[in-house]
Amino acid sequence: MLRLLDIEFFKLRNTKYFWVLMGLFILFLFAMPIGFRVLLNYLTSIGENMMGWDIPANQMPFYDFVDIWQNLTWSYMNFSILLGFIMVISINNEYTYGTIKQNVIDGLSRSELLWSKLGFIMILSLVISVATFFVGLIFGFLYSPTQGWHYISLHLEFLPAYFLHLVVFQLFCLVISMLIKRPGITISILVFYIFVIEPIASVLLFYKYKLELLANILPMKAISNIVPMPWTKYAFKETQTTLALDDALIMGVWAVLLYLIARWILLKRDLA
Repeated sequence: MLRLLDIEFFKLRNTKYFWVLMGLFILFLFAMPIGFRVLLNYLTSIGENMMGWDIPANQMPFYDFVDIWQNLTWSYMNFSILLGFIMVISINNEYTYGTIKQNVIDGLSRSELLWSKLGFIMILSLVISVATFFVGLIFGFLYSPTQGWHYISLHLEFLPAYFLHLVVFQLFCLVISMLIKRPGITISILVFYIFVIEPIASVLLFYKYKLELLANILPMKAISNIVPMPWTKYAFKETQTTLALDDALIMGVWAVLLYLIARWILLKRDLA
């Protein structure tokens, strides 16, 4: 596996797009909590209150250890598309320049090719999840009104949930890239599907046809459901604040399904 990871990183380390997109994502890891703190302080300075209540905006417990893991992971999920772009460009470049075919000629099996991609996805997702943990610790220790391991450990399950989100989302991008093989077209279709097609389909299934289960197992919906949107709790509305087992199971099914599709494509289709 280490050999496969080394081959995969060798392909990426001299490419500008990898470092640019990774740099943007890492910048966001720190810029988002810092910027949100600045925004809350500014709103407080002009007299804005939290969610219409008589509480200063900068008292919103975004950084409280009780809330921070759900808040951070949900916020970061909205920028996972940057990692998806890395996967799209990586796969399509391999087809465009014949790298993937040359690897097979040089003795790498098709299964090993797939595992090199999966290994990279897993390592990248793990690194980002660990970085999220340390970002949460830093801002929690700075601003959380509750301290101590008991509070830190509350809702830590959102970190492995975020890891699963990253893995499955990148697997989805991997499969789409292997099917289309053209970076510009793939990115356009991916963005259109994520922000237009599936939201419309989900709304129609949920509200018009009352097919709630089917709406929730659409790929992007399932991938986003793993960490529920947390902000409504600050308006004192009912909000899911724990990881739901059924959402995790749906994600697990998608992970297996996407792996099987990617394996079938690599084993059965032409590598050109």
